Amino acid sequence: MSESTDTSAPDTPGPDTSAPDTSAPDTAAAEAAGAPPAADDTPVPSKSKKVAFALGATVFFLLLAELLVRVLGLGPSRWAHPWHLETDDKRHGLDVYPDDPRDVFEVDLREESVRAEYRALGLTEVDERYEATPFGVSFRYSEELCRGGDIGPKREGVTRVVTVGDSFTEGQGVAEASTFSAVLDDLGGPSREVLNCGRRGYDVSDVAGFFERQLVLEPDIVVYAYTLNDPEQSEAFAARQTFLDDWILDRRRMFTDGAGELPFWKPRLWTLLTDRLEGAKVADETTRWYQEMVQEPNADGWLETQELIEEMHRTMQSRGGRFLVAIQPLFVNLDGDYPFESVHRTVAEALRNRGVFVVDLLDDFRDMDATALWVHPADRHPNEFAHRMIAESIDDEL
Repeated sequence: MSESTDTSAPDTPGPDTSAPDTSAPDTAAAEAAGAPPAADDTPVPSKSKKVAFALGATVFFLLLAELLVRVLGLGPSRWAHPWHLETDDKRHGLDVYPDDPRDVFEVDLREESVRAEYRALGLTEVDERYEATPFGVSFRYSEELCRGGDIGPKREGVTRVVTVGDSFTEGQGVAEASTFSAVLDDLGGPSREVLNCGRRGYDVSDVAGFFERQLVLEPDIVVYAYTLNDPEQSEAFAARQTFLDDWILDRRRMFTDGAGELPFWKPRLWTLLTDRLEGAKVADETTRWYQEMVQEPNADGWLETQELIEEMHRTMQSRGGRFLVAIQPLFVNLDGDYPFESVHRTVAEALRNRGVFVVDLLDDFRDMDATALWVHPADRHPNEFAHRMIAESIDDEL
C-alpha cells in the first residue's frame, strides 16, 4: 500500500497545523455563520469628491451647450425697431424696416438722392432712421386722409366702396397698389371705385368717428375690416393689461439703440432659455387678453363696441347703402391650434344678432403657414399675398 505525501506540510518544525488558522479566516464560513463580510480595502470616493465631479460635469456640458448655441447662432432673433414716419400734415408717410428679407420694399434710404426726395416732402426724420432701418414703403394720403391720391367727385354709374379700419386696412408695410382695397378696385373693373380710408392705430370708436366724416364721399358700400384688438376697453379692463406682445408686432425682440447685439460676456444659452420661457408667458397673457376683450371682464367695452358697429350699419341702411364687417384673423398658428377661434364666433354671432352682415375671413386662411403672410418677421401685419386673399373673399360678397 503506497504512502501519500502532504505537500502542504512545511519541511521545518512549526505550529500544530491541526489547529484553526486565525490569521486567514474563512470568509464563506464566516458569512454562513452570520458574521459580517470582511471589509473591502478598495478606496471609496468621499461625498465631497462625488459632488465636485457632478458639478464639474455639469459645468462642462453647460459650456459645451453654450459653445453650440454661439456657433449655430441659435439665440433669439432681434431687429431694429420698424418706424412709421409721417409729415405734419399727414399727407405723406414711410414705413421703414431693418432689412428686406422678401425683396418687396420699394424704398431704399441708403441712397442719398432717395433721402433728399423724402426730405423735400417734409419727412426729415429719414436722416435719423435710415442707417438702422433703410428699407421702406411709401404712403400718400388724400385730403380726407384716405390712402392714395386726391379723391374726385363720385361718378355716375360707378359703385363707390369705402373701406375703414386700422393698420390692417391701411396696409402697414404694403405698397399702395397691393392693399386689399386696391385689389378690390381692380377686381370690380370700371363699374367700381374703392377708397382706402383705413387709419393705423384706430379702434372701433375712432373708426366710427372717421366713418361719419367720410359720409361726404357718398359711399354706396362701407366695408369695415375688423381686427380682433378693435373693441373699446373699459377703464378697469385696460388698467390691468401688462402684455408685451399683441401677436402683431414682436416688440419683445425689437431694439431702438445700437446694433442690438448681446455683449460677448452674456450667456447665449441662458438668453435663449429665458426668451422661450418669457415668450410662452407673454403668449398666454396676450391670448387671454384677446379672449376676455369680448367677455365679462370687458363687458362695458364690448357692449359699446357692438352698439357703435350697429349704428354704422343703420346709418348706411338709412342712406340706401350697405354696410359689411369682414373679421380678419391674427396671423398666428393658422396651421395649428389657432387660439382665437372662440373670439371670431363671439364677434360674428353678436353682430349678426344686431342685423349686421358679417364675413369671417378665418376659413380662407386656415391651415396656412402664418409666417408666409407676414410683412416682416418683426411685423405680423398681412403682406401683399394676404391682402389679395382678403380682397378676393370680400369681392365674393360684393
